[in-house]
Amino acid sequence: MPPRRRSWRLIIKTTAAIMMVTFLVHFVFTLFVLVYGIDIVWPEIVHHEYPLFVVAPVLITFLTLSGDALGIYYLMIVTAILASAAWFFLKGSKGYWAEMTLKAKSREHSPVFEVCGLMFAGLFIDYVIVILLEVWGMSPSRPTEGSETWDLLFALANASVWEEIITRVLLIGTPLIAVDFLRRKWQPRLRAYVLGGGFKIGFPETILVIVSSSIFGFAHFEGYGLWKVLPTAISGVMFGYLFLKFGIWASVMLHFGYDYLGMPTQVFDSSTSLQTVTIVGLLLWLGLGAIFFVYYLTRIGEFLTGKKYMESPAATAVQGGYQGMWYVPPQAPSYQDYSYNQSNYGYQEAPQQHAPAPGGHIGGYVCPSCGFTQARWIDGRFQCLRCGHLL
Repeated sequence: MPPRRRSWRLIIKTTAAIMMVTFLVHFVFTLFVLVYGIDIVWPEIVHHEYPLFVVAPVLITFLTLSGDALGIYYLMIVTAILASAAWFFLKGSKGYWAEMTLKAKSREHSPVFEVCGLMFAGLFIDYVIVILLEVWGMSPSRPTEGSETWDLLFALANASVWEEIITRVLLIGTPLIAVDFLRRKWQPRLRAYVLGGGFKIGFPETILVIVSSSIFGFAHFEGYGLWKVLPTAISGVMFGYLFLKFGIWASVMLHFGYDYLGMPTQVFDSSTSLQTVTIVGLLLWLGLGAIFFVYYLTRIGEFLTGKKYMESPAATAVQGGYQGMWYVPPQAPSYQDYSYNQSNYGYQEAPQQHAPAPGGHIGGYVCPSCGFTQARWIDGRFQCLRCGHLL
């Protein structure tokens, strides 16, 4: 078997996955802050009241909680975040380990990789918008400035869960029930309409994500002002994508990771070393965010055009000192049509089935991602039988 060669896409992906560890460490610490904050929030929250609202598309309050009922609701929010985190690491750990060890597929990402990548891209977009506003002489308003720590701990945790329910479940999952009813094509798991995950993103799903994200963005206008609408709507697209692909637990994780990003320094504000580490980490994540921003723009372009960009070079074979490409027309999909000749260490052409590659040579298939030498013909492309790479 030829030596296994690594594609440039796989090398970049592995490097990014390794660097994501820095954010995952911070993320675990924010989960600790969430639990640690219960003792800070509980004594205060039971003496206050909080309205629960839906977006239709303006905010409409339908219930106001207070006292112990509000305290219990807060504990339920914390439990939902911790349960989502447990599922996040459980579902994503195997795939993420493969991504860290050069064994992952090029265009398939684990939930851990996807959430971190979108997190970095979202941070980059937000900071670019804020910088541009500052350059134009505008100062973005932030209603959370001056809020007490307990209020922030509760409000941001609540947003991570409740806003996902009222926008992703009610504005994406629920309408998809009607959509699938009309096209008579139900999801294999009916709970997906509530919990998300497993959806194939087509035209109806795309429209619902865009509409729900727009509503999500404008819902922040009253508190933050116009500047917040665009970055929040973009975040809504990310949340909607995760909801459809993995489930509501993934969108909750991205939402929580973003909203609680600065809470460790808020709770432990006397720790200078923690602030320094956070700033250094933030600079690293913004750098990665620029890369992921370009990557996701490319993926959006692929989705809209149906084309593949920045593909690895064509599969090649090195046999007897010769490196050449192979060509097989659609009517000859099987690798077995070639036979191996021990005498001259080369490949022989199957009888009158294969046209020669450019230059009149016939080579053998070698996957550019994992080096495997067997493939199948699917949808007009070769797919490696080991790693699934499409050529």
